[in-house]
Amino acid sequence: MKKIISIFVLLIFIFSCTDLTEELNDTVTDDVARDLADTESLLTTAYQALRAFNTQDRIYVTESHVTDEMAGPTRGGDWDDAGIWRQLHLHNWSSSHPYIANGYTDLLTGIFRSTQVLEFNPSAEQAAEARFLRAFFSFHAVDKFGIVLGREPGENLTEPPSITLKRADGIEFVISELEEILGSLPANVSVGRASKNAAHFLLAKAYLNRAVYKATDPETNAASAGPFSFDVADMNKVIMACDAIMGSNEYSLDTNYFDNFSPTNSDDSSENIFVGLNNRGNNTTNTHSRWHMTLHYNNNPSGWNGFVTLADLYDSFEPGDQRLNTTPAYFAGNTGLNAGFNEGQSYDKNGNPLEDRNGNPLSFTKDFSLTNSGETEGVRVIKYTPDFVNNDQPGNDYVFFRYADVLLMKAEAILRGGMATGGDTALSLVNDIRTIRGASALGSIDITELLAERRRELYWEGWRRNDQIRFGTYLDAAQEKPASTETYLLFPIPPDALSSNPNLKQNPGY
Repeated sequence: MKKIISIFVLLIFIFSCTDLTEELNDTVTDDVARDLADTESLLTTAYQALRAFNTQDRIYVTESHVTDEMAGPTRGGDWDDAGIWRQLHLHNWSSSHPYIANGYTDLLTGIFRSTQVLEFNPSAEQAAEARFLRAFFSFHAVDKFGIVLGREPGENLTEPPSITLKRADGIEFVISELEEILGSLPANVSVGRASKNAAHFLLAKAYLNRAVYKATDPETNAASAGPFSFDVADMNKVIMACDAIMGSNEYSLDTNYFDNFSPTNSDDSSENIFVGLNNRGNNTTNTHSRWHMTLHYNNNPSGWNGFVTLADLYDSFEPGDQRLNTTPAYFAGNTGLNAGFNEGQSYDKNGNPLEDRNGNPLSFTKDFSLTNSGETEGVRVIKYTPDFVNNDQPGNDYVFFRYADVLLMKAEAILRGGMATGGDTALSLVNDIRTIRGASALGSIDITELLAERRRELYWEGWRRNDQIRFGTYLDAAQEKPASTETYLLFPIPPDALSSNPNLKQNPGY
């Protein structure tokens, strides 16, 4: 019997829509669909699914907003939103939290679009790219929701997805996919396309976290808070993957840290390995949320006066560390802000002190109240530097994988028992980063200090939750947050997904 493919769903991928609704209208056989499909266009729509990471209210809330690097204070009537931002910081969200549900849908969209490419006669390289993207989205689904859902290419869309993997099996799927496609991926390619180095990076991340995912209860899929038993063989796999990237000689630490996040970062950066491409003037992905979500209304550029960082992150930097604050040359004449952390009096582009909406000094403070903050409470962060040419549709490409993280992953794997290679030590790798950032070299390094360095280097880049769980600090109390329970190590499966797929079970505690 010929498979039936929904023409509605096919058109989703040809015309780059993002709605996963499987409302079946007219149907065509798979033979006709194959003739109609443009495989490269389908692959493009799979890459476009990466855009969901750009905005502040979807996948990103499951990565940074629930950690000790970010909070969303309520400011009078601003940012209350029925408590959905506070719930993230406090770890008391429910299964109906809309932004968590959005993130779940976005990851399944990416898996689904990537799988669709494989049905329409892709070349070996196209198939490898699609499988890389599927592994990328699957890794995030395993990490955040504890499952991998998927379909075989050509599967009947009227039925629930046939593939439902729990967390321990899900990470094995990711690893096997990446190892199988390495030989078919290009070595030298745009940072916006899958490459051997991108696959090596994701492999390193998968092996580094494998012990976390394997510790999940096989019956209930309940996540463990650790401590975890990191297999030396896995750590050696991390080191091997990192060495492959380092040995490619395609990357080096950037002397200007914020070049990695600038409006022209794919040209400026010597570190970025894999990014989501954005075109200046034709960027509908909400990338500008990266500075709008934190800046005050009276800053230039103006913001939404929302998210802040925690005081102990701000205090963990040495003076002179360019990651703390830097003023890029192109900020002159455009803004009085710094790249990095903004604390204290805020200025306009001419150096004049700014005021808040009540006429008081616009001076950002380290303290904030999660439930009742004023306009100026909380240190503001600019990680992606504003595009003053086109503020609302900026050119900043969204960074997924960066070379500094390669060095930090290798350092961690060595500390967890892996065999050091190439004359590197955990301390030398960390100090290479610290030195180029303008921080003093450390005299020694342990797991606790490595986590602190990862926080300083990778803040607001989307890895903090993943790091905190692996290091066992995610459930700890933090500024304005009490200690939380193991329920919140995983996010809930949205109710709509449960009702439409009998193969799914809710994660424990929800």
